[in-house]
Amino acid sequence: MQRAILIIMLTILVSMVGYSWSTKEPKTTYSSAEYEHVSAPIEERPVTISHIDDNRTNTSYPTDEAEPFDHVAFAEQLLDLEGKTLFSTLNQFWALCQKASNCREQLTLLQDELSSEWFELLNHYSTLSAEWKSVESTMPLESIETLEEKVNVFKQSALQVWGELAPQLFSDQLAHLNFTLSASLIKEVEATEFVSHYRNLLMEWDGQDEVLNADTAARKYELAISLLPSNLSPTELASIKTELQEIYLDEAQANNIMAREQQVAQQQQTVATYHEQLAQLRSSLYVLRSTSHRDWSSQEWNSYYQQQIYSFRESFFK
Repeated sequence: MQRAILIIMLTILVSMVGYSWSTKEPKTTYSSAEYEHVSAPIEERPVTISHIDDNRTNTSYPTDEAEPFDHVAFAEQLLDLEGKTLFSTLNQFWALCQKASNCREQLTLLQDELSSEWFELLNHYSTLSAEWKSVESTMPLESIETLEEKVNVFKQSALQVWGELAPQLFSDQLAHLNFTLSASLIKEVEATEFVSHYRNLLMEWDGQDEVLNADTAARKYELAISLLPSNLSPTELASIKTELQEIYLDEAQANNIMAREQQVAQQQQTVATYHEQLAQLRSSLYVLRSTSHRDWSSQEWNSYYQQQIYSFRESFFK
């Protein structure tokens, strides 16, 4: 009997414990929408060096660091430059190093790569540039009569400021000046020999077409026209132009130049006619002022005079 009662009590106790656990563990349910956001289980695997390297390779970070200055390459490049390109490179060097605030460091690196002349040029470039601007602005070229003297003054001034590297710095200008000196001689030849002398001159300066601004056939023609002497007769001038056009221009270019020259000639004739007729009008007005209009007051005369001039201009350019 006691054993039966004990079995009954144990059964009731187990039932109470089971009910207690069921109330403490609520059942979790997901809607279809919520279930889509539940990610699949991630496979665990050990982290190795290769995984870290892969992450480093695939990840890039912005950087403000400038590219390292290759002083050896810059020095080699500098020695090969001349003229406008050399000036441009010097200006760029100082602009960039000042922006990066590392001019002193770059100059220190370059000192062992450049000769003393080149290093002094680079090191003192800003001061030399300012000095040259001052010298150039006061150079008395306009008061010098001959072209040869002008060229000599320019060369001496450049050497005084820039030293031994002046010819390399001013190679473009000096080439153009020397060409102008040589070209001035062909103005003294006979008109019939001008074209042959001009072609010989270009052959002597072969390879300098870009410096002379004569790197195309059309520009060679324009350069020849600029060198024509001013004492040619209209017939001689027309003959030389025709010969030059046959050498340097095609038919379309020759026709365009002819049309442009005719337009310029018409404009020049119009201007000449205007000034001639205006002078005639003023002369006749002065006669009126001293004769039939001598009793007019200054205000009346000035008003009449200005009206006559205005009417003439309006009628001429109508």
